[in-house]
Amino acid sequence: MKNFCESVFNYLIPSSVRSLITKELIETYGYTQEETAKKLGVTQPAISQYLNGLRGTKVEKIRSNKKMMEWIKKTTAEISSGKLKLDGKLCEKCSGKLSEEDNELKPLMCLMEIEEDDKSA
Repeated sequence: MKNFCESVFNYLIPSSVRSLITKELIETYGYTQEETAKKLGVTQPAISQYLNGLRGTKVEKIRSNKKMMEWIKKTTAEISSGKLKLDGKLCEKCSGKLSEEDNELKPLMCLMEIEEDDKSA
């Protein structure tokens, strides 16, 4: 059974963000699909779908957001170094233990705007 924060990662963080984290782990850090799946807590077929564009179809909109890309790169570096387990990062965020400098959820607000723009178009 997945804990709360794993569920948050899998169901609330848009697949486009997960897709970019996947690509970053593989292209920048040299992870295999299997290693990436283990790090992200998803299956290898899900990783394959991210890489082949079958999941995470709004990647270009996110890539155009500088703050979001900074967050993705920083988060991916922390995942790769072993300093970060996604569920730990999200638990920290969910519990409100944010410093002013480390308020990394703000870039995710742009994703809500992207979704709203798509609905109104």
